[in-house]
Amino acid sequence: MGISDRLKDLKDKAAEAAAEHSEQIHGAVEKVATSADAHTGGKYTERIQAAGAKAGNLVESIKAAGGQGQGQGQAPDQGETQAGDAKPEG
Repeated sequence: MGISDRLKDLKDKAAEAAAEHSEQIHGAVEKVATSADAHTGGKYTERIQAAGAKAGNLVESIKAAGGQGQGQGQAPDQGETQAGDAKPEG
């Protein structure tokens, strides 16, 4: 089994886990967003909500990519965008 086969297997497992636990993931994202908003005193509410929405979309795209066998390059790009957008400016 080559490295590309191992990576494909890991991608498939991640898609299965995202599909199986999507409600829990969405709940955790919402809980973290609420906590972050409380800790920042509402200063970054819009950015926190946007990051939460992107995280939810990322979970859905991983589920879709696993079910369709397409979109391999989409999830990492979105993850990089999320990390950049979620940083507060101060």
